[in-house]
Amino acid sequence: MASDEDLRARLEAQAASVLGKARADATELLRRAKAEADDVRAQANQYAAERVRETDAARDHARRELVQAQEEALAITAEARRAAASLVRQATTQARTEADELLRAAQRQLAVVVNEGREAELRAAAAREREVETLERLVGVETVPAGKLVDATAPTVIDLTGERLDEMVAGAVHTAVRRAVHPVVVRAGRYTIVKRR
Repeated sequence: MASDEDLRARLEAQAASVLGKARADATELLRRAKAEADDVRAQANQYAAERVRETDAARDHARRELVQAQEEALAITAEARRAAASLVRQATTQARTEADELLRAAQRQLAVVVNEGREAELRAAAAREREVETLERLVGVETVPAGKLVDATAPTVIDLTGERLDEMVAGAVHTAVRRAVHPVVVRAGRYTIVKRR
């Protein structure tokens, strides 16, 4: 039968073996835990780095799109200004052309009116001259001396020899119209036409 010391020694050896194994197992577990933690940390860092890279790429892309949009807006604004300036120039040119055409047409109409007015004045002057001549021919008979009786039954003869009847009639009509508008003053047996004011 073994002694107590041998039993104690075996127990102590077994305990030391169990403790050593437990320490080795704990060390291995700690090593594995640290390795797994390092792996997890590395993966987390890698994931975070990838997210940062993606965020940076998205930020750069957004910045490029913003710059491109600003450039497009500036180009559209410049094109709109050029188009507006072109439209203004075209409208100004068309308005000036139309204004010039209207002015030339008004000048032509004014010239026509002035010419017609001058022709009317010339015709009126000629008509007045013919009227005066007609009146002088019609009233160019001898007047009756004062105090001398006139035989109303005696025929009065006006010599139209050498005169054209249509001219005489036209002159008489002209004279009648003028006399309807302007009074005729009788002075010393002669007719005097009061000229139009």
